[in-house]
Amino acid sequence: MKPNLQTLRVASIATLTFTVASAHAQQAGSQTAPPATQQSTTQSASNLKPDPAAFPTVIDGVLRDFPNNLRNITGDLILAQGETETYASALALPDAKGCQITRYHSTHDTTVSWQAAMLTTDDFAHADQAYRALYQKLQQCYIQLVDGTVVYLKGSWEPAKDGAPFTTSTLKLSVDDQRYRELRVELELVYQLAEWGININIYNKRDKDEADPAAVRTDFTDR
Repeated sequence: MKPNLQTLRVASIATLTFTVASAHAQQAGSQTAPPATQQSTTQSASNLKPDPAAFPTVIDGVLRDFPNNLRNITGDLILAQGETETYASALALPDAKGCQITRYHSTHDTTVSWQAAMLTTDDFAHADQAYRALYQKLQQCYIQLVDGTVVYLKGSWEPAKDGAPFTTSTLKLSVDDQRYRELRVELELVYQLAEWGININIYNKRDKDEADPAAVRTDFTDR
């Protein structure tokens, strides 16, 4: 039986918790909108370590690879559970705690999404500041189409509220190109277990709606 989107979200959260914890173990051995501001890297992901490239370059690489179902930036398998597979991402954002690709694989569905856990803190002011800064960075991200047109991410800013369980700001590419027009970039601030988590989720809205028409968002934390 095909799992629903809530099940996939729980699996994704659990997997990144394990990934971030493993990485740490290895190392140890204001309510107003922020001001608006104005190269592609896709390579074979076999045995690659995540590349901490410049922020816009990573987002560009992820967006460009969605028409290929993110196969060019898919790294090693982290977890296979039922029809859901979680992989390391060959592209990683600077300062991210973990970046991964979640793939639902069956003969009827090939939904794929990219996630980055950016921050965990118990200080709302720190979380709010980081949430604003990341939104501004995402506004500076773009892709360049084959005709030379540069298309920036644009979206709707949702201010964070202390005590709210989650806040989500969504950006997209305003293009007619069907390969990219349904892509969504979600920046979310999640409050859970007395801590704030900031995550970036990139997915194809059409695929998500087809997987679960009732779903309106994708939760993703590094727990």
